[in-house]
Amino acid sequence: MTQAVSSPSPVSPSPAAAATALRSPDASAPASRDGTVQRALMGLQRLRWQAGSVLMPAATARRLERIWFSPPRGAATSAALHALDGARADWALVTGHGPSRRVRVYRWGSAGPVVLLAHGWGGHAGQWHAVIDGLLAAGMRVVAFDALSHGASDAGARGAAQTSVLEMSRSLLAAAWHAGPVHAVVAHSLGGAATALALREGLPASAAVLLGAPADMRAACAALAWQLGVAPAVLGRMQRHSERWLGMPWSAFNVPDLGRARAVPPTLVIHDRDDKEVRWEDGAAIAGAWPGARLETTTGLGHRRILRDPAVIQRIAEFIRPPSAPREKPVPAGLAVT
Repeated sequence: MTQAVSSPSPVSPSPAAAATALRSPDASAPASRDGTVQRALMGLQRLRWQAGSVLMPAATARRLERIWFSPPRGAATSAALHALDGARADWALVTGHGPSRRVRVYRWGSAGPVVLLAHGWGGHAGQWHAVIDGLLAAGMRVVAFDALSHGASDAGARGAAQTSVLEMSRSLLAAAWHAGPVHAVVAHSLGGAATALALREGLPASAAVLLGAPADMRAACAALAWQLGVAPAVLGRMQRHSERWLGMPWSAFNVPDLGRARAVPPTLVIHDRDDKEVRWEDGAAIAGAWPGARLETTTGLGHRRILRDPAVIQRIAEFIRPPSAPREKPVPAGLAVT
């Protein structure tokens, strides 16, 4: 694993949600090996958004809002299902924001400090299967959950098809209070932003690890709007409308600023140079802004394979392991991140 000197950096112009938006039912095109055809289809899509921005700004803003707040759906792998089958499963409740909603919580291990795992946008608890094994081997108890409108949990306030980083954060807090004292939080992708919000709300944790986390939701949404061809005025309309039901401004979701606003635990930021969904600069911006945070850079793992890399998992365990916890066996030679 190669360490990189971290410093504040411009927030990524590449939104983690862009791929999801471009695959939405009324904006997608079949995959084609012909690059010319693909570019033509994307250009046609962009023209549709541009025309909608001029002719139907309100409807276009609603469509952009629907896309932005709709997480993707994917089938769980056999390894993920196997991990969930071996867990003790129960429910935590998200309360205080309308009717109570259930969050599915999974637990592994019976002794050691509790590590809470927070999945990303469109993810689920089973995606952590490799990390779960590594943390159990390191002498820790592991807790994971499905955020509202994800996995086996209840739908969020806007229905099963939509949710937000704010609901993901509330799901995280519900799982944390339900599972008891949490020693550390390990988060992937948008789960990192949800973790930052939870820390602002007082989540007690002695350590945090953020993997491929985005830095600024407002900048990411603006980048998506530019990609699609949405006019700035339409983007502003969409953001103002969503702020009303979110109950807070989009500026509240800036992860570097959250670390400046209040004390945060010792944090390890791991980001891959080849991450095509959340640029490495986002991780550098977070690590540069959070006091005492450390940035470590990997290459060749992208946005998702980083969750299954043995050297990354060992580094996570080393960072969050209390001095009294037993040490796990070293990673075999040849598995180190380069």
